[in-house]
Amino acid sequence: MKPYIFSFLMIFMALQTVSAQTDQQPSECSITDGCLTYSLNGATRHDEDTYILSYTLTVNCDTRLEYIAFELPEGSDADEPSNYFASQPDFNVEDGKSGKSNKIITDYNAIQFTAKTQTNISNGTSYTFEYPISVEDYNALGSIRVQAKVADAEPSNIEFNHRVCAPLNPMPECRIDRGSAVFGFTGATDNGDGTTALRFDLQNNTAATVKSVAIEIPGAPAGVTTVSNNNGNAYHANYKYTATYTDGILLFEAQNTNDYANGNTDYFIFSLPTAAYNPEENFTISLATNAETIVTGFNTVTCGEDSPISPLPVELLSFKGKATQSGIELQWETASESNNDRFEVERSLDGKTFDKIGSVDGAGTTSTKQKYNYTDYVNRAGIFYYRLRQVDFDGTDDYSKTIAVRLQSLPGGGKFAVYPNPAHGNTVTVSVLGTGADVNGGVLQIVDMSGRVMLVHQVTAGSREIDVSLPELQLPKGMYVVNLLQGTDKQTQKLIIQ
Repeated sequence: MKPYIFSFLMIFMALQTVSAQTDQQPSECSITDGCLTYSLNGATRHDEDTYILSYTLTVNCDTRLEYIAFELPEGSDADEPSNYFASQPDFNVEDGKSGKSNKIITDYNAIQFTAKTQTNISNGTSYTFEYPISVEDYNALGSIRVQAKVADAEPSNIEFNHRVCAPLNPMPECRIDRGSAVFGFTGATDNGDGTTALRFDLQNNTAATVKSVAIEIPGAPAGVTTVSNNNGNAYHANYKYTATYTDGILLFEAQNTNDYANGNTDYFIFSLPTAAYNPEENFTISLATNAETIVTGFNTVTCGEDSPISPLPVELLSFKGKATQSGIELQWETASESNNDRFEVERSLDGKTFDKIGSVDGAGTTSTKQKYNYTDYVNRAGIFYYRLRQVDFDGTDDYSKTIAVRLQSLPGGGKFAVYPNPAHGNTVTVSVLGTGADVNGGVLQIVDMSGRVMLVHQVTAGSREIDVSLPELQLPKGMYVVNLLQGTDKQTQKLIIQ
């Protein structure tokens, strides 16, 4: 037990009307039994491991309240010396059944408020009762039973789901509601030692207990640590986990997550090097039960600009581009998709006017992370701007952010490119890039592995791209050689048809 500073806690009971907070609570948090109306108003934090539970009781009949009792875990007292409560003016307070069974009227361990002679709570009067409870005792209770009695009547008994009505860590405003689970970001704090602590809240709305929680850290930096292993200690987590960090994945595996279901919430705290914390990157978070896995992504800066966040049909985690030997390779990831038909890739030379250059099929509807790529076989050096147009099956669309990629030299050192490669469709495009064919022309050949020439095409001066129809050539699946002949110069690329 820890003493409280009287002037800070101000926990003595005050005669008052029901607070506005109860109007915002779920319906099961206000229960009427006979002439008594009980409300569990909520929980407020007092210190690191203690909360104050607040209830309001309204007596709607003309007989006075004799007592009210609130369940505690067996063998526990409220987290405050009971003689403190004895000093409050309206009720005598008994704290726990140990050694006091003649005073506690309930069959279970409880903290009981018995009305003093001069206290008359009746005729529609409301009274608010508060008492401190440790996080450990809060978690030990599957529910909280409450018993009250008015004069000349049998005791009234009701039961509250305190995890719904008085959650210790209510979901923050910055949250993404995916139905089966709600993901909340509560903030990032510079620890002052070269690390930054990030805090996420996860609410499991399914009936299945949480099996694991995984957080993917952008860039997979070294030095990621959890707070006290999130082992269920007060203000670290409500449940127990074993936490491991490997290759950018911070995994919390359940050791004891009984009842982490049906709307219950837990929170996860970890630190990473401040230099590696890039708030413009997204953290991918997944909550897994035995029945399903729910995935989302968080941008820890922009999530606060529109809270709570309404999940988009497609949650785009990242969109990046880089110069390669083949051209400019674009890569993007999604956390989840709903009715996603396709991604259209658009390119611009000035960052203002965009043209569609390709399309990639979407995954439809999925809660599993998806990875995509597209290579733009450009034919000159410079800066290129790209964006994605995501299109649903019903035609609804949305645009990604715009990225810029600098290509300092022609791909392949000026060689021509063949794409898509491997070829799956009806057309293969040959881009002559900056080889000189766009000025002097040349001859294009496709040769099978036995040396038979399957295509001869004259490249006219000024040509940059040539579309080859595979059905017209009737080429079977396999590997081919594509030759570009320019005088005595011969360039070769391999082509695979699937």
